[in-house]
Amino acid sequence: MKRYLILTTVLFIAGSLSAQKFPKPGCSTVLAEAMFAEVDTTKPRGVSDNYHTWENGAVLLVKFMPGGSKMLRDKVILSAKEWEKYANIKFQFVADTARNTNIRVKLGKGSGHNSAVGTEANFRSQSEQTMNFDTLFFADIDYYLAKLQRKGIKPPYNLNQLAAEMKEEPNRWNEKELRRVVTHEFGHAIGLLHEQSFPGAVNWKRTDSVYNYYLQTQGWDRAKVDFNVFEVADQFYTNGTTYDPKSIMHYSIEPWQTTDGYSLKDNYELSQGDKTLIAALYPKNQKVSSLVVPKVDITNFAKLNVVSNTTRNGLVIEPSFDLKTNPKLGEVYFVARLATEDGYYLKTSSLYYNWGGTVAAYKKMNLLPNSKVSYNKTKKNFELFLPFDYVPETYGKKVIVVFAVYLDDVANKQMDKLMYFSTTTPLSLPR
Repeated sequence: MKRYLILTTVLFIAGSLSAQKFPKPGCSTVLAEAMFAEVDTTKPRGVSDNYHTWENGAVLLVKFMPGGSKMLRDKVILSAKEWEKYANIKFQFVADTARNTNIRVKLGKGSGHNSAVGTEANFRSQSEQTMNFDTLFFADIDYYLAKLQRKGIKPPYNLNQLAAEMKEEPNRWNEKELRRVVTHEFGHAIGLLHEQSFPGAVNWKRTDSVYNYYLQTQGWDRAKVDFNVFEVADQFYTNGTTYDPKSIMHYSIEPWQTTDGYSLKDNYELSQGDKTLIAALYPKNQKVSSLVVPKVDITNFAKLNVVSNTTRNGLVIEPSFDLKTNPKLGEVYFVARLATEDGYYLKTSSLYYNWGGTVAAYKKMNLLPNSKVSYNKTKKNFELFLPFDYVPETYGKKVIVVFAVYLDDVANKQMDKLMYFSTTTPLSLPR
């Protein structure tokens, strides 16, 4: 149920070789709330997600998942490291066999271009990529189309033909496009979001023509277009910046997509605004950014142990993980909710064991600043308990336990910030 970009195989054909247009995949950031409808209903889409930036000065371990030539990998590494010139952060690329990494890059076909935003990469297992690049769209398309023409194959051409030519003669890349996309996605990986979500920046047309455009070129339904294109950020997430149409994090815009004819071409380099913002988020001349907000980092999540305890007549939920706080504290809640196998939370109208209208057990935690705590690692020291009496009838169907950590930043009026989540496999409840 995670939001990956779906690519169409239908191509725009324009009759001549130089005019043929292949639909480029847009960037659909892979965010945690895509898994369940109510995980984080206040998620902003703005300049930067302050709640999911990494620690200033962090060395992020990055590895490639299986696939991709050395030449292509080297090009990705070179573009990713552009951010290091301005941010106090390092990308350390490690061997494919490394067991514990922060960012995992998949080079291949069919998954689009997307990335987890900042520390949301921690939500994913070590066996799963946190960033995708669709290498088919890194190809030097003009070169391969010219090859097809020399072979006597007439247009229109399709993606399968392009892929076949790439297999026959690999490593012909569109350097400019590759650099743009890689820099954009690694911007997401260190906490940046889409610039077109800046409040009041773009007056989009919410018409069928625009929705159909993204359906045909990206495979997105209306909900995904709303989420990836139209959603506007809270002013808080602009971090005092002004709208930056030159940002590498900005979508291109066609004039017919806006009510006032506003348009924008792709940006291929970091703007001055990108450099200034990332330097403020990760300053090289101070230990902690002045833009820091309360955060908790959940790491080394080992398991989510759930036991049906007939003596206590309920579910005992024991997550195992390490937690680290930063200098500023918010109100932290540990929440375990029940969902159906297909990802819908079980509803409740009870006054008890209720989190936002869903069946849940939760605790508010009092944590110290700059502290580290381990839960259920060497000894059992934390549990959530959910009585069966408060669980609605599931009629023999299995359920999923969803464990999440939320933070309320009361001082900044930013509530219900999702800091982590994990799920069990489907479980049967005794009756």
